[in-house]
Amino acid sequence: MLPLFFFCDCGGAGRIFELDNIMPANDMSSPSHDQIREYLHRQMLSSVSHDLKTPLATIIGSLEVMTLLDAKLSEEKRRTLVSSALTEAFRLDYFITNILDMAKFEADAVRPRFESSRLGQMIQDSLSRLGPLKTRGELEITPVGTQDEIVTDPMLGARAIGLVLHNAFKFGGRKAGKEPPLVEVAYGMKDGYGFVRIRDHGEGIPDDQQVAVFDKYTRLQKSDQQAAGTGLGLTICQHIMRLLHGRIELSNHSEGGAVFTLIYSDNRKS
Repeated sequence: MLPLFFFCDCGGAGRIFELDNIMPANDMSSPSHDQIREYLHRQMLSSVSHDLKTPLATIIGSLEVMTLLDAKLSEEKRRTLVSSALTEAFRLDYFITNILDMAKFEADAVRPRFESSRLGQMIQDSLSRLGPLKTRGELEITPVGTQDEIVTDPMLGARAIGLVLHNAFKFGGRKAGKEPPLVEVAYGMKDGYGFVRIRDHGEGIPDDQQVAVFDKYTRLQKSDQQAAGTGLGLTICQHIMRLLHGRIELSNHSEGGAVFTLIYSDNRKS
């Protein structure tokens, strides 16, 4: 029996789960649906526990050092500890927020509140939630034309933009991560719709995996590229865009990198 792999985003840390040991060694049959679900459930609990504890351990450790050695710490060391704790706090907040948001969408508990909104302001609002992550690379924002006003839910709209930007900064580094990420954002109106186009300069996403990256659990080939799977955030993003009567599109740029385009309906027409 060929090994079966499942990919899980797990809060941005890509993991490949192999299902070759959920059946007894002397059982040559394929694993049942219930066995696969149980195995994935155990793996997810283990992964969630790890991804929660890792940033929390850094935060606690940094604060303990500052508390115990406060008088002996140089100003530079103190700033380093504070920066480390803050970075991990944002990471923990992002991870927990995604879990809670996913639960809300699966329970059909999210209702958009449409109002006059500007795409440029939504982009700025999304950046404010990225925290230290946005300082890891370069960001270029380019308005296309002079119009960017639509009727949508600005909070949900900004959340969708932030999820894509998070992936771009985290996984879209130039030369396979050897240089800081460069993220290009263009926005404007076209054919009565608003759009926000976000391009990174990573290695892109293989054509045969571009549908799967929007699934919460995705079956992908094993890869050393973490950018090959960003399931949880993109799943939430797709839920948001559907609620806003829009959509998200994915392609690869001819010169390298992934391009995500968020297309917003102008809901004054609804």
